[in-house]
Amino acid sequence: MNIKKTIKKFKNKILDFFSDEYGGNLVEYALLIGFALFIFFIIVGVISSMLDWTTGLSNDFLQLFGGN
Repeated sequence: MNIKKTIKKFKNKILDFFSDEYGGNLVEYALLIGFALFIFFIIVGVISSMLDWTTGLSNDFLQLFGGN
């Protein structure tokens, strides 16, 4: 009997946390930060691949016209 009350109380606390305005804001902020980090790493990956591409082009140009 005591275990059922404890489980019910724990369940109510979790539901109150996620339905509460402040709990919802915490979840939203965590999702926004995660999404922002995801987009940031995508942008960094694209920029680094562009830099590798331009470095490869300059190396090919120097091999063709550099006389090596």
